[in-house]
This record gives sequence, C-alpha cells and structure tokens, in this order.
Amino acid sequence: MSKSNGEVHKPNDYVTTFDPDAYFQHYFGKSIEDGTRVSLFALPVFAHLIVQTMRPNERQTLLDIGAGPTVYSALCFRDVVKEIYLTDYVEKNLDRVKEWLAGSTTYDWKPTIKVILRTEGGHFLQQGIIETSEEKAKGVVKCGGVCFADVHQNPVVPNMEGRQVDILLTIFTLESACQTYEQYKVCMKNMMNHLRPGGRFILGSVLEDDEYNSGRSVMFTLLNLTETKILNALEEVGIDMGSVKKYVLNDEGVMFLMATKF
Repeated sequence: MSKSNGEVHKPNDYVTTFDPDAYFQHYFGKSIEDGTRVSLFALPVFAHLIVQTMRPNERQTLLDIGAGPTVYSALCFRDVVKEIYLTDYVEKNLDRVKEWLAGSTTYDWKPTIKVILRTEGGHFLQQGIIETSEEKAKGVVKCGGVCFADVHQNPVVPNMEGRQVDILLTIFTLESACQTYEQYKVCMKNMMNHLRPGGRFILGSVLEDDEYNSGRSVMFTLLNLTETKILNALEEVGIDMGSVKKYVLNDEGVMFLMATKF
C-alpha cells in the first residue's frame, strides 16, 4: 500500500520500526495531498447529508476516534455540530492538534481548507472565508476537546466518561490498530458504545491491503479487510444496514460509509 493518508493510532506488535517524527514529516509532505484528495471526497458529502437529515438539536456532538495529527473532521463539520472531540492513541499526534488550536503550529492548513470549500461548493476566494472557516473549526474543538483514545479499551475515550455522541467518525483507524478480525470486531463494539441510538457512524477503511508504507519502506502493518467483513462487523454492533451509504474508491483501495445506529 502506497497511500499516505493513514493515521498513527496504535502501532501493533508486528511493527518493525516506528519513528513518530519521521512519520509526521512524511505525513505532512506528499501525504497531506493524498489524504485530502481521498478523505475529503466523502466527508463534506456526509456533512451535507447530516444537515439535511438531522435536526440541529440531534447533531450537537461529534467524536473523531483516531484523528491522528489532522483536523479534517473539525474543518468539514465546523458548521454541522457544536462540539467536536478529536482523539488519538499517540500523544505526539494530540500535541500537533493542540498546537493548531493554540495557533502555534508550523503547518499551514489553508490549502486544505480551500479544497474543503471547493468541495462544499462555497466561494472559497471570498475575502476572509478561509480564516473564518478555520476559526470556526477551532471553536467547535475548543467546545469539545482533544483526548487520548485506545480502541482496545472500554471506554475508548476515558475522558468522555461514558458519554454518547450524535456522530461518531473514524478514518483508517482499526485496520492499523488490530491484528485479527476478532480484535477488530471487539474494537468496533468498544467504539460504538460512544454513539447514541439514532446517531450517525462514519467510517473510512482501507480495503484488502496489509501494509502502510511511505513509498520507500513499510511503516506499519494493516489488518487485511474485505468490504464484506467490514459490513458484517457493523451489523453485529447494531448498525442499521438499510441506512448504509457508501463510496468505494477502487483505484485507491478504500471505502467510506455512513450509517445509523439502531
């Protein structure tokens, strides 16, 4: 796999080497371009669908499990919810998000925001719209939080104290955190405990691949998952399969979907 939009969540036991600084530098190089192109294909569409199908009082909170060092979900859902919780297993990733909130990051998110605004169909060249959009995103994260998460534990996010949210989102997380399909199903169940009945679940997953690499070397191993296995796991944890809306990008080897929890 040569995709560059996976996050660091929980490097598993069969990772040979992992250098967080090297990963971060790579991630924000070519990978930010690939991540935007692939991940942001679906997220603004799902955000729009949620606005169309959920009343404002039904979509107050969003939890992103495994956000990595990125703020994609905050940028895409800045006008959809009131509170966003960005979580990850790796402290360095959480530090990068906190730097962004504090205005001390060295990474410029403006090109990514332009892509999001184009996808939304907005007037992205309107004066001040990029800065306003970023400030809105920061505002909803400040109302929520930046928290540690471990998908192998229940609760996944200890700081949430059992609280359930309206929207649960996870992109390219479990395939890097799990070694077996049984583990995957347990972690999926753990995550789903944070989503209220009637809430929306958004998933981005790599399909039928077993490694993440930088184009030069393997950075960590992935659990090989088929679309059928993923859908079966979702059905077991109480997802309404009749509500599934999915996009399969065969050229990229990824699938995005949104569904409702019973």
